[in-house]
Amino acid sequence: MSSSLELLAEIRQSSERRPFAVLKLAEPLLNTSGVSRAGDDAWLVYEQVFVSAIDEGQIELAKAVLVILRTRFPSSQRVKRLYGMINEAVGHPDEAKTIYKEMLETDETNVLASKRLIALLKAYGHVGETVKQLVAYLDIHNNDFEAWLELSNLYLTQSLYPQAAFCMEEVILQQPANHYFHLCYAEISYSMGNFDLALKEYLRVVELSTDNVRGFYGIKLVADRIRDVRAKPKRDQNARIDDAPQPATLDRLSQLATERLVAAYNSANDTCKKTAEEWLKA
Repeated sequence: MSSSLELLAEIRQSSERRPFAVLKLAEPLLNTSGVSRAGDDAWLVYEQVFVSAIDEGQIELAKAVLVILRTRFPSSQRVKRLYGMINEAVGHPDEAKTIYKEMLETDETNVLASKRLIALLKAYGHVGETVKQLVAYLDIHNNDFEAWLELSNLYLTQSLYPQAAFCMEEVILQQPANHYFHLCYAEISYSMGNFDLALKEYLRVVELSTDNVRGFYGIKLVADRIRDVRAKPKRDQNARIDDAPQPATLDRLSQLATERLVAAYNSANDTCKKTAEEWLKA
């Protein structure tokens, strides 16, 4: 029994979602009242079993565990959140939404309630409400870069590029060494016609990830686009290229990107290699 409790504790500490393993370990403990051997951690074990039961669709087990937790902690906001989760699991989103909102009225800084409400709204396609709730959450927890990233993705679904770019700037401030976030910011900047900034961000991508194919594609794409805009400025009057490099530098960047892409595709199959070469020659 003690080994099962130790393994459950390890899973909790690692923040892994392994519902099948948790239920398999917990079953003999529940059948023999062995959970009590965990001492004060017994309630963490019950919560762990509850979440795993929800994940595995074992609603009756989740309800039974919830009764135990509610009996021990009748006024707990943490247990109240579990009621919201079980309402989500049985297809009662309005009831779950009400529970989470009541929790936030009691304590607007409740992170778990906020995230459950955001996840619920997103799951049911309420983009406007999800954005509103995320903004409210970030007003309080502005150092949560994952929330900023989620908000950026939601703005992108609505083609709100300036708002999405602002969110990515917040992400990069907190995670400056992550090349993927620079890549996302570069692609958003390119979509907005902010080509000089897009080029800088693509260059940062390959600085942080030296063999990043999307980064080199971006460099070649933007460098060629800037040359086109300079040659025919009336075609794209909204393009921003004021801080872009001189033509000779753009040519070198485009050539370097092409060489790195060709090298990357030399090991690919013939079809991919041919497609890449055709695009690079276009």
